Amino acid sequence: MDVLASVILILGLISLAVPVLMIIATWKLFEKAGEPGWQALIPIYSTYIQYKITWKTQYFFLFLGCLCAIMIIASSDFLSALFLPLALIADIVIFFLNLISAHKLSTAFGHDIGFTLGLIFIEPVFLIILGFGSSRYEGPQ
Repeated sequence: MDVLASVILILGLISLAVPVLMIIATWKLFEKAGEPGWQALIPIYSTYIQYKITWKTQYFFLFLGCLCAIMIIASSDFLSALFLPLALIADIVIFFLNLISAHKLSTAFGHDIGFTLGLIFIEPVFLIILGFGSSRYEGPQ
């Protein structure tokens, strides 16, 4: 039983440490891009700032918000069958927009497709590399 408790404790500590490290890395990333680092602490606003420094447009975040609204509507029980096709389309669009956003983030800091793949598959590690590494912000590409 002690082994199980130790494993649960270790997994619990890791599950607490990863979000904290991502917030710290995002804080440093924002500072490199000329934005105040404290913006990384506000969940939805930090996503907006990340898109702002990578896409250089405010309308993209509004579009993404509309897609999320469609997903929320489609997940409700009321008329879910009617909204299911919209939800599937929105889910596919959001998936590809996240891929493009990861690529835009890596190119905004002077990296190529390999770094993009790292951001897609092991985002916490590559955010830490962006935040604390020698990468310089070059702006949206």
